[in-house]
Amino acid sequence: MDLEALRSFLAVAKHRSISKAAAGSYVTQPTMSQRLRRLEESLGFALFERGWKCAVLTPQGAYFLPYAAQLIRDLSNASAVLGKKDPSRPRSFAEVAGHPHKVVFGVDNWLSQRSVRAVVSSALDVYGADEFRVTSRPATTVIDLLELNQLDAGLFYSTEADHPFHTDVVGIEDMALVHPPGTVLEEVSAPALKELLSRYRFVLFDNPVLTHHARITTTLIETYEISRFHVVDDYRTMHALIRLGECITVVPAGVVLGDRVQRATDLPSARLPGLLPQINVTVGISDEGRDHGVTEAFAASVARFLDEDPPGAPDGGGLPGTG
Repeated sequence: MDLEALRSFLAVAKHRSISKAAAGSYVTQPTMSQRLRRLEESLGFALFERGWKCAVLTPQGAYFLPYAAQLIRDLSNASAVLGKKDPSRPRSFAEVAGHPHKVVFGVDNWLSQRSVRAVVSSALDVYGADEFRVTSRPATTVIDLLELNQLDAGLFYSTEADHPFHTDVVGIEDMALVHPPGTVLEEVSAPALKELLSRYRFVLFDNPVLTHHARITTTLIETYEISRFHVVDDYRTMHALIRLGECITVVPAGVVLGDRVQRATDLPSARLPGLLPQINVTVGISDEGRDHGVTEAFAASVARFLDEDPPGAPDGGGLPGTG
């Protein structure tokens, strides 16, 4: 991705004018326009509707903007850590990126606290606490980092049968309906589910959840003819909307049944066996991980700890997706 083109895109969005953005960026207007065209060509959609006096974001441009801003911010933060030698700054790189860990494990940040506990417990069975670290990322990022050999192993919700690295399925979850207090799913059947879903706006999770769960989401929307949505990108927003009686949703069962504290939130939920595709909980091991000695025994250990710590265990942790 062309970073100058991304910065130009953000500048035009801010000023709503190519000429003003060019002046503020100290480049010519043709240069600014060329950067935007190059970015649009690489993305495959128009970012702006251009007029004589202003440039207005298209719906696609408005959707893309926060991801562009986040990318620029993340790169700026990384540069600040890696490129500055100001002694007054925290020793971020030395203490975080430069700390000598032997192996790195990734965990899908939608998995419950018991899943994180299973990964940590499995790691501690083999390594000392100073020899590994665990990082929480969206499933799509965990998968990318495994393929890029930047994680040794990872635990994630998987909607695909094949990945370009070794995988072991350590659990299979039904989907679960999460609905407002005071409502009841009369029976676990397609007609009852369709009737209850029709009463509320459906909470649809935005990227990266949307892209990763597209197969399940598409099946759900088409099968149950869902037409009213409220888009969120955070578990806490979902929880508030459902608790206040505005919305309803469907998520992997482990998200809402994984821990005692989650049950204490008092949102009614119901498993939906047979009504929607199940979702796998998968351990992936990269080539780098194999070189570091991570084997199928790690996946077996995670599966064992998950079996020993079933949903509803009394020492459950906090809500997933609220990091």
